[in-house]
Amino acid sequence: MTKKLLPILSIVSACILWGLAIILTKQTTEQLKFPHIALYRFLIASLFLILFTFKKKVTFPVKSDLKFFLLTSFFTVPCTFLLQFAGISITSGTNASLIIGMTPTIFIMVSYIAFRKRENKAVMLSVLLSIIGIALVVGSPTAGSSWIGNVLIIISLITLSISTILTQKIMKTYSPLITTILTFWFGTIILIPLVIIFYGMPPVDLDATVWASLIVQGVLCTSCAYLLWNYGLQKISMAKAGVYANIEPIAGVIFSSLLLSDKINIQMAVGGTLVIIAALLISIIDLFKFKTAK
Repeated sequence: MTKKLLPILSIVSACILWGLAIILTKQTTEQLKFPHIALYRFLIASLFLILFTFKKKVTFPVKSDLKFFLLTSFFTVPCTFLLQFAGISITSGTNASLIIGMTPTIFIMVSYIAFRKRENKAVMLSVLLSIIGIALVVGSPTAGSSWIGNVLIIISLITLSISTILTQKIMKTYSPLITTILTFWFGTIILIPLVIIFYGMPPVDLDATVWASLIVQGVLCTSCAYLLWNYGLQKISMAKAGVYANIEPIAGVIFSSLLLSDKINIQMAVGGTLVIIAALLISIIDLFKFKTAK
C-alpha cells in the first residue's frame, strides 16, 4: 500500500512546492530583480544536484544528443523562467497561480500545432473553457494585477510546453534523473551570461530572509520538486499525474491568500474555476483513454 501511495505523494508534493515557489518568487521581487532571482535559484539548484552525482554517475551526452539537451535547456531555464518571473514580478500572486493552471490546455494547443494531432470535442471544449477562464483572470481589475505580466506568464507556459516535447524525446535514451541534472546544468550555464550582460551582476548583500527564500526556491521548489515529479512519473502514468498536477494552481492561490493577502473577486474566482475544470477535464479524458487501452 505504501509503495503505491509513494509515487502519488511525490507528484502531489512537487505540485505543492511549485505552488509555493510562485509566492516566494513574488515576495523576493520586492528586494531583487527577477533575472537575478532566476539566476540564484538555478545556481543553487544546480549545486544541490551535484550531491546526486556521488551515487549516480552522470555521463556527458553523445554529440548527436547534445543539441537536443542545449535546446531543451534553453527553453526550460532562460526562456520559461525569465518570462515567468518577469510576469510574476508585475502581477499578483493569485493571478499567476490561476494562469499557470492552464498548463495542460497550453500543452494540448502546442501539441496540435507541432504534430497536427486532432482532438475530440470534449478536449476542444476544455480548451475553450480554459481560454474563457484566462480571459476573465487576465482582464480582472484587481490590485497588483497586470495584463502584461499575465501575458508573459502565458508565453512562458508555451515555452514550457516546447521544452516538455523536447524532454520527452531525450528521455527515450536518458533517465529522468540524468535528464533533469544535465538540463539544469546546461540551462544555468546559458542563463549566467544572459543575466550578467543585460542586468548586471546579482547583489550579494541581501537580507537573511531573502537568502533563505532563495535557498528554499532552489533546493525544494526546483531540485526536489523536479526530482519528486520525475520519480512519480516513473511509477504512474502521465494521465494520472495530470490529475494531481492541478493541485499546483490551487496551492498557489492558497499560499497567495495566506502569505500575500491577495484578494479574489468574483470574476477571478469564475475564471480560475473554468481553468481548473478545463485542466481536470483534459486529465480525466487522458486517464479514461489510458484505462481503456490497457
